[in-house]
Amino acid sequence: MLYNATTPRLNMAVPMSSVPIDPADPGLIRLARLRAVVLLAGTVRANHLRKVTQRPALQMPVSQGQTVFDCWREQLTTMAERLGVPGLPVRVMVDQASGVDAVSRFQGRLELTVEPDPLDFRGTGGLLSDIAREYDDDDLLLVGHASQLLFEPLMTLTAAIASSSRDVSMICSRDGTPSGLILLRCGCLRNINQVGYIDLNEQAMPVIASDHDVRIVRYERPVACSLRTLRGYMHALRRFHCEHQAVNRGAPHDWESAFSLVEPGAQVHESAVMHDSVVLEGGRVEPGAVVVRSVVCAGGVAPAGQVISDTVVGPGA
Repeated sequence: MLYNATTPRLNMAVPMSSVPIDPADPGLIRLARLRAVVLLAGTVRANHLRKVTQRPALQMPVSQGQTVFDCWREQLTTMAERLGVPGLPVRVMVDQASGVDAVSRFQGRLELTVEPDPLDFRGTGGLLSDIAREYDDDDLLLVGHASQLLFEPLMTLTAAIASSSRDVSMICSRDGTPSGLILLRCGCLRNINQVGYIDLNEQAMPVIASDHDVRIVRYERPVACSLRTLRGYMHALRRFHCEHQAVNRGAPHDWESAFSLVEPGAQVHESAVMHDSVVLEGGRVEPGAVVVRSVVCAGGVAPAGQVISDTVVGPGA
């Protein structure tokens, strides 16, 4: 559900990443009240990609030796530097079923904590309401869905939404697709029910919008790609690698492979063909196999001489 009766629109003639941020911008000044970045990494039920890979999206590879979490960490570190803060609190919220223990540590300028959701089936709106009680009304939370790749600088995106509203602001593409990035003033979450399942968009946001200013900042094209499905993951990786290659030597044609990622501990025969595909540690691609837009997981095998397309290959597949 989107609330855009008074939505400002950004018609970008140039990419936002090339626009300098004015230190005197009111949005940047407002970010002095930013108390934490909350990365939502939990899920009510595991989708097919996560079930077969046995990995959360944050641990999936993006390039050789680089994971989704590495991309977030780089963006967050840059933002901490731009804000001039020695320690930016980053709270990664995972579901209880993940089995991850609470972790807290410093990583450069980031005060990183990994926290299991305190309650099952609380919903995103309920979870954020619970978190907001730890802060003052005018403190800000930057909320992002962890299972996505950003294609604009996080600092630029955050400054844009900070300038649009003092209560709640979010980023969408022109067709209304949310980017999964929201800036919230904690006081806006006080009226959310303290018990039960509360979805952010369908249940919490109408309550918030009834009393507070909710704005949407629109971009000409999506600034992020979701990684929750195989199709989304492949699309995100192709865009990521095409954009990087375009800077260095020109983007590949639509029919050309943009990437092939092979983790240490995976086996790929030299005669196999990899086209926009990933082989995770413990996966195997046999002689003459052709793997297209697919992920071969630990224990998974792409058999000799066969074509595997648009598939998550797990053990016994």
